[in-house]
Amino acid sequence: FQPQLFPEELRLHPENLMRVYLGRLLEALSSHKILVALLTLAASVYILWSLAALPWRMPDEPAHFTYLQNMSREGSIPLVNKDSYYPDLYESKNRTNFLGVFGARATNIDPATFEVNSAAAHPPLYYVLMYPAYKISEGSAIESQLYFLRLMGLPIFLALVVVSYRFACLLFPDKLYLQAGIPMLMILHPQLAFISAGVMNDGLLTLLFTFLLYQLVLIIRGDLRLWRVALSGLVLGLGMLTKASFMLAYPVVFAVLAALLVIRKGKRLEIVRAAALILLISVVVSAWHYLRIYFELGYLQGPKTVERFGAKSWWELWFATSFRAQLLASFLGTFSWLTIPLNEKVFYWFTRLSELAAVGVFISLALGYLRRGWRLLEPWVVVLFGGVWVLFYLAATHFEYTISGAQGRYLFPALFPFWTLFMVGLTGWMPPAWRPRVTALIVSAAGVLSAWALVSEFIPRDI
Repeated sequence: FQPQLFPEELRLHPENLMRVYLGRLLEALSSHKILVALLTLAASVYILWSLAALPWRMPDEPAHFTYLQNMSREGSIPLVNKDSYYPDLYESKNRTNFLGVFGARATNIDPATFEVNSAAAHPPLYYVLMYPAYKISEGSAIESQLYFLRLMGLPIFLALVVVSYRFACLLFPDKLYLQAGIPMLMILHPQLAFISAGVMNDGLLTLLFTFLLYQLVLIIRGDLRLWRVALSGLVLGLGMLTKASFMLAYPVVFAVLAALLVIRKGKRLEIVRAAALILLISVVVSAWHYLRIYFELGYLQGPKTVERFGAKSWWELWFATSFRAQLLASFLGTFSWLTIPLNEKVFYWFTRLSELAAVGVFISLALGYLRRGWRLLEPWVVVLFGGVWVLFYLAATHFEYTISGAQGRYLFPALFPFWTLFMVGLTGWMPPAWRPRVTALIVSAAGVLSAWALVSEFIPRDI
C-alpha cells in the first residue's frame, strides 16, 4: 500500500480505498473472465468428486495415504519393502466396507495384517507437498483426514487448468472457442477428475509434464533464454521426483533439441548449452532419490509380473486381446471404483470420434495449405503432440506386455496433446464459421458425460 499513488481525496478518506481495490480486482477478473470461469468450473467438479467417492476408493489411495502416515510417525520417507500399512487403516476399511463393491456384505481385515506399502518406492515430491495438510488434520478420525487431504489437492488441479488454458492461448491466440474448449475437456474428463480428486500423485505428474511441454513449445519457437532453459530442467527434475514414469520426458525433450540442432544451424551452441543445462539441473534435482533406492535395495525396484492376457507379442496384445478396449475404458472413465453408466455405448462412440479426429487432423493440415485462414495447428505441433501420445501409448503397451496391469491413467501426461488433437481433428476440416458451434457441441457432450458419471457416484450403492 502506497498512499502517494492515490489522489488527495482518497488519502483524506481511506475508506474509499476499498472501492478502488475492489474495482481493480473486478477489472482484473473481467480481463481474465474465461480463466476465472474455467477455474470456477474446475473447483466445483473437483470438490464434488472428492466428496463423491467413499473412503479409499481411488486407485492405490490407501498406499499413498500410508506414505504420509509413515512420514509423520516414523520421521522419514518410507523404506522400500519394509514399511507396511498401519492398523487404523485396516479398521477404516472394515468400517467403510472396502470390499463391498465386489459384492461382500462386510469387510473383515485383521488389523495385524502385514502388507508392504506398494507406494513406498515412489519419489517424495507429492507427499512433501501434502505433508502440511496431513499434519493439520492429524488427530482427526482417519476418514476425516482422508477427505481433508483430498480437498487440499485442489490447487494442483487448478494449476493444471491454468497451464492448459495458457497453453491453448499460445497455440490458438485468436481462437477463443479452443482456448476455453480444450481446458474444459480436461476438466470434464471423468477419469482425470476422479484420479485427481484422490490422494495420489498422478495429478501432479500430469501438471508437471503439461507445463514442461508448454516450456518446450516456447523453446522450439526460439526462446532459448537461460532462465527458460533452467526452468525446463527444474521441471524435468521435479517430475522425476513425482513419479518414475516421468523419465519418458527425457526422449521427448532431447529429441526436440536434436531436431533443433539440425534445423537451426546458427544456434547450435545455444542448443547444446540448453541440452547440457537441462540434463544437469534435472539430474541434480532428482538423482539422489534413485541412488537412495539403489543403495537401499542393491537394484532399482521393478513391479512384480502378473499374468493377464498371455500375449506372445505386442501385435497379439493389440489385436487378439481386450487390452486396447480396457486401456481406453480406464483412460476415459471406467477403472477402479468408477464405472460410467452404459459404458459400452459411451466407449464405442468415443472410439469412433477418436478415429475420426485422427483422420481429421491430417485433412485439417492439408486444408491449411490449400485455403487461407483455415489452418488451426502448425504441422510441427501435430508431430510433437502425436509423438508424445504414441510414446505414452507404447510405454503402456510395454508395461502390460512385460509386467501387466497397464491403466489409462498412465496416458494422462499426454492428456493435453490428446484433447488438442481431438478438438482440431473434429473441427479443423470444417468451415471456420462452424468451428465454435461444433466445439460447443463437443464440450456439451463432455459435460453431460461428466455429470452423468459424477451423479452415478452419488447414487446410494450397497458398498
